[in-house]
Amino acid sequence: MSAWESWQLSERAGRAQAVLALIFLILGGAFFKAQVVDGAQFRLASEGSRLRPIPLPAPRGEIFDRNGLLIAENVPGYSIRLLATGEDSLRSVLTRLRAFVPADSVDVEKVVRRWRKTPYEPVLVFASGEFGIVSTLEEHRAGIPGLVIQAEPSRRYPDSTAVAHLVGYVSEVSERELESGNFPNARQGEVVGKNGLEVEYDSILRGRQGIRYVEVTAKGRTIRDRGVSGSIRPQAGASLKTTIDLPLQRFVDSMWRAALPGKNGALLAMTPQGEILAYISFPSYDPNDFVGGIDAPTYSLLANDPNRPLFDRVIQATYPP
Repeated sequence: MSAWESWQLSERAGRAQAVLALIFLILGGAFFKAQVVDGAQFRLASEGSRLRPIPLPAPRGEIFDRNGLLIAENVPGYSIRLLATGEDSLRSVLTRLRAFVPADSVDVEKVVRRWRKTPYEPVLVFASGEFGIVSTLEEHRAGIPGLVIQAEPSRRYPDSTAVAHLVGYVSEVSERELESGNFPNARQGEVVGKNGLEVEYDSILRGRQGIRYVEVTAKGRTIRDRGVSGSIRPQAGASLKTTIDLPLQRFVDSMWRAALPGKNGALLAMTPQGEILAYISFPSYDPNDFVGGIDAPTYSLLANDPNRPLFDRVIQATYPP
């Protein structure tokens, strides 16, 4: 080999080493960027794949009469949700769930429809679970993967039938209501006003939902709550003070039942300035039955009653003066 050929070979080897060094330098820079510079971002993405958001309902604003007496309040309650990785697994868990709750209390198809809309969030099964059901499910939590139980405020109407048509009631927002836009910013599974004061002032009373996270396995089984880190606290709705005189409302209701038993009608008591003091439609119903979803037999009795207790005679009926 001549000196010239030897020099060329050495030159090529040097260039190859420089190219290799440049390649390793680029790879090293990319690894450094991924591991150190963008490490926090990739860790967050990794956490996002195993953290599931759970909505935190906001307490609704309370409703008062003119004297500060409660017409509608919030009491402690529980919601029951399920985390599922697929429709088949959801149906399987719902089948197990029905072994621990009343047979007709779980509408499987309705729950599945909810899950299809937001498959990466826990699907609502009960909006207002009773303490007995919650206790039973907690005892069998190991056999119900993806079970999420959390304390949530529940609506209560202390005077029940005496204020039913006046105050209305709350229930889960329907798919049709979400599509209609009647409840701006409402989300699937959220509780909204349905009649009376509850729906008329829903935008004031509803508040804003919060969010928390739970850590799950690849199969959707809950490991632990992540805690307050990353959570958003719910904002309670504003309270509402009305012109209603609750003692008068109670008196009119009791007077009607005593003096006019079996008589259908309505009564509206107003001041000369137009303030409504009492608002009665008779017969009435218990709005507490609708909180968390009314059961089919109770609703059937109300809907098929010839006296039409759900009919608000104050604003829907016509009477001669």
